[in-house]
Amino acid sequence: MGRHEDAVDAYREGDYLWWHLSAPSPELRQALEEQWLPPKGRTLDLGCGLAVEARYLAERGFMAVGVDLSAEALRMGSTPPGPAHLVQADVRRLPFPDSTFDALLDRFCFHWVQPEDQPRYQAEARRVLRPGGRLLLRTCLQIAGVRSEITEDTLRGVFRTWHFLHLERRAIPSDTREIDALFLLLGRP
Repeated sequence: MGRHEDAVDAYREGDYLWWHLSAPSPELRQALEEQWLPPKGRTLDLGCGLAVEARYLAERGFMAVGVDLSAEALRMGSTPPGPAHLVQADVRRLPFPDSTFDALLDRFCFHWVQPEDQPRYQAEARRVLRPGGRLLLRTCLQIAGVRSEITEDTLRGVFRTWHFLHLERRAIPSDTREIDALFLLLGRP
């Protein structure tokens, strides 16, 4: 079983609490306050989990869609029903037409993707994001307490054709801990 499938099982087992944040993240709030994300645009939350960020954006007038591979995460994230549209899909094969979205969010999905599949993730993100759109990416430097292979160089390699607008290492909160992560804002050429 690969890391991607392990993330799906985490919702059945309750392990998702390691990274889950029940409120919109400080990074998303910062992106909105500093207008990194286009106001009220079409937004896709990649690996949305319980759809906290997708719902938050939808409540603020965005056309927000969340995708996750885990049916359990989407079931849990749709209670109570909210204004975001949730779709069960693999981030490596997104069911949307080209240039559908103005912005993409990823809060702790990318690090679950196997290294050999990361170029496919990037290609799909690029395909569904309109030219000039932005990707707000947060990726863990540890997976369930074990150091991941992701580094700044990994991200610069996978997203080499994108515009790096912001890249920093920072502690990102979950409901249960601070998680060492890389925080990026990328622009699609």
